Amino acid sequence: MDITERQKKVLYCIVQEYINTKAPVSSKRVLENAALERSGATVRNDMNRLMKAGYIYQPHTSAGRVPTDKGLRFYVNELRKIRDEIKSKSTHVETVANFPMGDMEKVLTGAAKLLSSSTKGMVVIEKPSPLNLRIKRIVITPVSRNFSIANVVTSLGLSSSIPLQHAEIDSGEEITHIEEVLNKLIQGLTLNEFRTKLKDIFSKLNNLNSINGFEISNMSKGFLEITERLSMESYEDYITEGLSNLLTNDRINLRKLQNILAYVSTDVFYKDLLELKNDVYVGKEHGLRFLDDFSVIIGPFYAENNPIGRIAVLFDKFSRYDHVFESFEFMLNRLTEYFTIVSRNV
Repeated sequence: MDITERQKKVLYCIVQEYINTKAPVSSKRVLENAALERSGATVRNDMNRLMKAGYIYQPHTSAGRVPTDKGLRFYVNELRKIRDEIKSKSTHVETVANFPMGDMEKVLTGAAKLLSSSTKGMVVIEKPSPLNLRIKRIVITPVSRNFSIANVVTSLGLSSSIPLQHAEIDSGEEITHIEEVLNKLIQGLTLNEFRTKLKDIFSKLNNLNSINGFEISNMSKGFLEITERLSMESYEDYITEGLSNLLTNDRINLRKLQNILAYVSTDVFYKDLLELKNDVYVGKEHGLRFLDDFSVIIGPFYAENNPIGRIAVLFDKFSRYDHVFESFEFMLNRLTEYFTIVSRNV
């Protein structure tokens, strides 16, 4: 059922008022806040039409109106249009935040705590997977005439080394040449791509007469060990903060709270959550069990142009969406800045 422009204004007002007051919204309240030059009867007719269309409902006779998930979805779409329009017209250039360089775990934990506090929601940050990190360079350092150390450095500074045995090499230029050959073949690949292409890469190396001093099969085994070692740096895959924000919601009964706690404590929850595409999901739209009283926003952060992880926020579906959007986008931008700086400084 289509609604008119006036009815859209009425609906927008109802949703915004309900979010601000958490109380059913009357036609009188709409007239006071929506700047409509219409009578109370006209507004009540519009509200009845919005009820029939499923955008709002009346908790009980003579009460005001409360938005449904469909009404919240309309509000979120309109709010995003307004934000996109403001962004397209803005000439403001945001300054780079002074994000402290340091331990990645501490940075992500701090980001999750800050975002959870700001949105009054539960925050899940997916850590960058080592296997998705790109190889920045390979450095070979001679230790003796027939022994060198190869070090693989990834985009976030994770590194690992292996010993290489080879025929006697007198010149540092030979090592430099081998290093250049390896970097041309490997540089820019993710660890996962490198692992899957390992056989092909070392087959090409085997055909190069200029590196015959190196035992290719041993090199191949050694580099496979490196990727396995670096992939084990993954420890826990997620950082979670703010579960208590969900459990203190006064609209939810004890039984449902118990179900929520049991669900979000399982690996199934994280799998379900991170299978969602990057977007905003209102209420039941996300399909997460027992969490229909909450909305979800999820999106990626980057190292330069490469997505390396995602943030998801679960928050009360009657929250101030403009504030949640601003906090969420701020944190995505800050983490992207942080990981880009780290990547460039490796």
